[in-house]
Amino acid sequence: MVTATSDYLKPISFLVVDDRGYMRRVIKGILETLGCKRIDEAKDGREALSVMKSWAPDIVISEWLLEPMSGVEMLKAVRADKSNIRFTPIIMITSETRREKVVLARNAGVTEYVAKPFNAKSLILRIKEVIERPRPFVDVGGYFGPDRRRRTEVMSEGEDKRGKGGPRPAADPEDSKAALTQAQIDKLVAGSEINED
Repeated sequence: MVTATSDYLKPISFLVVDDRGYMRRVIKGILETLGCKRIDEAKDGREALSVMKSWAPDIVISEWLLEPMSGVEMLKAVRADKSNIRFTPIIMITSETRREKVVLARNAGVTEYVAKPFNAKSLILRIKEVIERPRPFVDVGGYFGPDRRRRTEVMSEGEDKRGKGGPRPAADPEDSKAALTQAQIDKLVAGSEINED
């Protein structure tokens, strides 16, 4: 049993989705330390969807690599659902840190993305983003999910809002094979200004 050191998460409910019991216990311990009282668990995306349809958690924390339904497949199913669960913030916590994987999750509507190995501070910062700076949901074209634009600065009146123009440089195929840092992931997911100092 973990002793709460704060009441910060007392009113917030969580669903932790991971196929490894020890990882669910680690995440649950972090949440309990911050005072969370309602935490449910699921071993895969299918079980998570079933739980969410019977009880809607405030936030879902999910691993990507799950069988038979992965975390991203669950994310897509949640965002495609016509009930209110589609608005549930989903934090992906995974070792899948290659650019194409992060972009896939972002385009599926992930709210935040935490790279493994992670520490408590990294997870808590993303939870705080979800709670204290929630992004509005948008439904445009083939995308439904949190608005990817997260700007902290305000453009001054008359400032040119257009880019410099010209073609973008071609993506280096080797870039997609390299793991991204948490700062690069934050920028890619939502142009985040999360500071870990």
